[in-house]
Amino acid sequence: MHNEEARSRVQTICLMILTTAAIGYAIYWLRPVLLPFVIAVFVVSGIAPVLETLQRRLGVDRLVAAGITFLAGLVIVMILGWTLWTSTIELREMAPAYRMRIQEIVNTIQDYIPERFIKEDLPKDKTSKLGTNEKGDLTNDETSTLDTNERIELFLDSMMRHGISQLSGALLNLMMTSIVVLIYVFFLLLGATAPLGVTGTWHEIDLQIRNYLRLKTVISVITGAIFGLAIALFGLPMAMTFGLLAFLLNYIPNIGPLVATVLPIPLIILQPDAGIGWMATAILVLSGIQFASGNIIEPKMMGESTDLHPVVVLLALMFWGMMWGIVGMFLATPITAGIKIVLERIDATKPIAAILAGHWKPPAETSPKQVV
Repeated sequence: MHNEEARSRVQTICLMILTTAAIGYAIYWLRPVLLPFVIAVFVVSGIAPVLETLQRRLGVDRLVAAGITFLAGLVIVMILGWTLWTSTIELREMAPAYRMRIQEIVNTIQDYIPERFIKEDLPKDKTSKLGTNEKGDLTNDETSTLDTNERIELFLDSMMRHGISQLSGALLNLMMTSIVVLIYVFFLLLGATAPLGVTGTWHEIDLQIRNYLRLKTVISVITGAIFGLAIALFGLPMAMTFGLLAFLLNYIPNIGPLVATVLPIPLIILQPDAGIGWMATAILVLSGIQFASGNIIEPKMMGESTDLHPVVVLLALMFWGMMWGIVGMFLATPITAGIKIVLERIDATKPIAAILAGHWKPPAETSPKQVV
């Protein structure tokens, strides 16, 4: 009897592993179809209260409320697209200034290296080809320097053109995906019953996702606005774009704020006539904004809204990032929180849910009974 129970338990575990692997492969293979739909589901969960408010306050039916919401979303997408496109044009206009700044940095390095190291590092036959000035110091060969500068300029031009074309392609792809998501959102809002959530597991998942998205959106808006304002005050270009990126990347725990802080650093370094003190001040201010948002404001406002262990959040970021790319990293936390709620409703998987929350403790060892 004991052997049959053990065999049945092993079979169940093996079937669960195979099922999980099959589901993971299906999620990865179907990502072009699933991604817009899953994004739309989360958007609907977040804006459902707005739809219900329109119905209640304006007294319109669900079709009109869904149409108003769809048009508002379309306007927001167009504004975002205009912001990104304007930033692309601004970056293209600033490209010559950045190219000159890079050339200055390269020339400084070229002037520094021969003065300190060429006398020791170059062989005699190479050194003899270099000219000398009145003091007897080595000078750069004019032809060699010209060739190096030309190569650098060609490389920078190619990099700028390639980067702008990549950015334009990504912008077009983002616009197309956003329109598909809006279409999904419209039909999901139209077909859902008010209120959207129903009793049971889905209702609990929907409430937790709504709470998470509401708090995260408020924090992200504040962070993005302050971040973009700081960039504008420092006189850096693309302030609106960097503020928008700070808003979006704040949805990715831990990693997103770090990326948002690093992105403007190249422009800070390439600013014409920028001193070391100004660069350090700008980087410290931008880092301080992200640090205060992620370590002071967010923990106090959100607390443990998802009830997930920080290590689980990092693992979820890596897993969903591997499955669905950058969008998967955006959705990793709410998806994992929803999976944890489902696992809590099944007796066999409750220990897994406890591990995800960081509440699981090994069973206490029972001491053998003393024989009197």
